[in-house]
Amino acid sequence: MNKYVYESYRKLSDTERAEFAGRFKNSPTVSKFIKFVERSPVPNFKTAAAIDSVYGDEKEQTAYNVLENRFFKLRKKMLDELESLKKNDTSLIHPEEELKFLAAKQLMASENKETAYKQLAELEKACWERNIFELLPAVIDQLIFCNQSFNRIENNKELFIRQEKAIGLLNDISICGMTTRKIYEINFTKGVKYATKELGLMRNLASKHKQYPRFLMCYHHVSAYYKLGSKDYEGDMQVVSRHLSAFKKLQAAHPMVPLMNYKVNYVQQQHMHFNQMIISFHFNRCEFEETYQVMKEVWELINREDSVLKMYKTEASYYNMVTAQSMAHRYTEALDTINDFMAYLKTNHQTDKLVLANVLKARIYTEVYPQTYKMDPAFLTEQVEEYVKVLKKSDNRMISLDQTLVLKAKLLVLKGSYEKALKVVSDPVAQEYLSGMKLLDVTTELIRILQENSGQKNKKLAELAKAVQLAKHKASTPAQFMHIYWMQHYLKHLLR
Repeated sequence: MNKYVYESYRKLSDTERAEFAGRFKNSPTVSKFIKFVERSPVPNFKTAAAIDSVYGDEKEQTAYNVLENRFFKLRKKMLDELESLKKNDTSLIHPEEELKFLAAKQLMASENKETAYKQLAELEKACWERNIFELLPAVIDQLIFCNQSFNRIENNKELFIRQEKAIGLLNDISICGMTTRKIYEINFTKGVKYATKELGLMRNLASKHKQYPRFLMCYHHVSAYYKLGSKDYEGDMQVVSRHLSAFKKLQAAHPMVPLMNYKVNYVQQQHMHFNQMIISFHFNRCEFEETYQVMKEVWELINREDSVLKMYKTEASYYNMVTAQSMAHRYTEALDTINDFMAYLKTNHQTDKLVLANVLKARIYTEVYPQTYKMDPAFLTEQVEEYVKVLKKSDNRMISLDQTLVLKAKLLVLKGSYEKALKVVSDPVAQEYLSGMKLLDVTTELIRILQENSGQKNKKLAELAKAVQLAKHKASTPAQFMHIYWMQHYLKHLLR
């Protein structure tokens, strides 16, 4: 609750903060609390610290539980006011052009039609330029009404033509949006290759409306998004690349044009979604440094103090950031991100998911060994085993069961428990995963060599290192590179 009050207040502009403080100019306790929130260096400040700041003069004469109760009432009072401001802030639910339309309608209601007409005419021009078909019919309708009010009906001839055209465009962009929903379901149930008809329809709409780039942007965006995540296109990234390049060029030329949905903050959200696709593109091509750089940009966007994209700060975004940092071998950064993730989980009362954060730490531990960053391998092994139990009940978590079993085997190898490691690797789920990557044989061979006490051990390890290097040349997926890197790093340590 403290963090929520802090963030709600900090989101106010300087003018809004001044107005907010003015509401409580006759309430010394609220004024003190506002000053405390402004000075607080952290969002989740301690309740005791706030009580000390607000009621410090009364601490000696009043019991702490009484002051605490007063503070809770005070905090609720301040929060209620902040919530009322949020409800009245139409900018949170209406895009810029929609707000201008509402303002023009208010002018008309106050009998200021001439000023409203001028604003509506400017808005119509902007909507045509930005392909905002959702507003155009209503904006033109109000222009027509104004002309009729002033008995300037001769000016409406062209407006009726434009309105009819706008209605047709709105109909087609609505069909485009509906088709996108259908493609989602087709891809989810059968795969994007079965959505040829639907993608063809979107391409035809783009061809029909060449002068309005929104349609072509929608086609390339949807095509790139679903083909990027499809196994049918794993070996044909050139197709995806063409869609991404075409979309990037269009977006650069028309940055204010929305895609399927015209909504508040659509420009920022579209920019972020495009970057997310670029991240997936680089990651699928095993371009890990490029993945990290774009992911870092997205991470900074959603973590800015004034960001309108904070809703995208989720468990998945933390996982993706840690993965990007790890694949680029930025392990210190990755550990910092995991620690932030743990604080995030605690703040949001999701302590049951701390096990996931510790599994991510275990992954880093195996990749940097013999460096340990002072992590406790016994504790991390326990956490991995706990996560395996969770996955066996419901394998729908961020890290899959097969990956977690292989991670468990790595921890056992580093511990020297080779027999147990072999047993984990022989689990059908782990075997299928390693076999699919063509890395089962070299992984099993490593453990068997480590079990030996012969004088040939180093020679065999050196020969295995060559086999792993050969496997690296043939690797084509991020999972393969991740496992191969672990083997190479560990073999290098053993052969020193």
